[in-house]
Amino acid sequence: MFKKFTDLFKRGNLPDDTRTVPNWLRIKNAQFSGVDVSKNSVDEIVRLTSDEFNELVSSSDNGLLFTYLATLSKKELERFYDYNDRVVKLAEGAEISAREQFEGAMAGIDVKQITNEQRARATLEMPLMISFAKHIYHRITDFMEYARADYFDFENETFRMYEGHLSKIMWDEMKYIPNHFEQVIEYFQGFYDENNEEHKAFFAHLCQRFGLLIATLNRLVVMTENRDSSLNWFTGKMIEYELVGSAEISVSQSQTLTTDKKLINFLTLMFVGICDENEDNYLLNLINVVETLFEWYPVNRVACEYAMVEMMKSIALKEVNVENANAFLSFFEELPRFYEVLSFGKIMELKELVNQTMATYKPQDNEIFKSKEVKNKLILLNYFVDMEDLYYDAGKK
Repeated sequence: MFKKFTDLFKRGNLPDDTRTVPNWLRIKNAQFSGVDVSKNSVDEIVRLTSDEFNELVSSSDNGLLFTYLATLSKKELERFYDYNDRVVKLAEGAEISAREQFEGAMAGIDVKQITNEQRARATLEMPLMISFAKHIYHRITDFMEYARADYFDFENETFRMYEGHLSKIMWDEMKYIPNHFEQVIEYFQGFYDENNEEHKAFFAHLCQRFGLLIATLNRLVVMTENRDSSLNWFTGKMIEYELVGSAEISVSQSQTLTTDKKLINFLTLMFVGICDENEDNYLLNLINVVETLFEWYPVNRVACEYAMVEMMKSIALKEVNVENANAFLSFFEELPRFYEVLSFGKIMELKELVNQTMATYKPQDNEIFKSKEVKNKLILLNYFVDMEDLYYDAGKK
């Protein structure tokens, strides 16, 4: 029974509506009729490694997990307990086993108090949580390994600290560029001994990795604030040591690089666009920055979402050329690919951020979207009506 007329327009509510309704949308719309909890099993859970399962427990709503367990048959629940005995490893010093913890928790649950709606929701949401836990565990592990690859000497705690902070600013805290870059370089300036050959080798490494970006940030600070800074010191030393590279960076050349080098180049080109007051180049490279950051989403979720909002605000406030407008819409056309590896809560948070930014800044109202050379802005507007994944799925076919 529909509670209001607008419920008729929700995907899957009409008998002749054959469009796919993914689990996240059924949960959002409270479309729980037809969910068969009697078929629930632990097949997907028992395929998890111990680390993946611990990620599931730590990243999910435990109430959801216990509700799901409460829908299982005795046979399936016993399979779950056996899995905990055989596979799940607890932190050192744990006084009781994983099995005992879950058996104790389940014994304290009054299953009669769990509503049919709660059972149905847990049935729909559990596969999303399992997929998210597996994905985020391996992405975090892969990213940590990837991030270490370009370090000068990961075993040297001091060098690792300085290089790690600069890397973290780009991947996690990019809203604080250039301020945090300046702070890190200021500490490094106090530490640096130019008579120490190891220090000089490390400085040369930082120049090779971050030098052009630091020099560009220095230019920005001088232009906008007309003051000296640690960035200026670093740039001066680069010139003094003749460590300034002669090769120019470009968008096409940067696209061929590894993600880290690509991100540094696009950030550099973005700030060059700001310094040159070239809005086309600024927007082009801001979009490239966003796309590069999202290669590791949701590990670096904060930086990704900040950059995405800045991109949307910039599209709303600036004149936009056809190339940048199409690149902007292409990003949102592809964004629903993450729905396959996000939990329900994370999908809703991402969608809400997109919708709230559209409602506040209205990038969709930019005049460029009237051009016949630009993709249909329905790609963006579909987020308001929960149709964006259909557009993405259609593009894959």
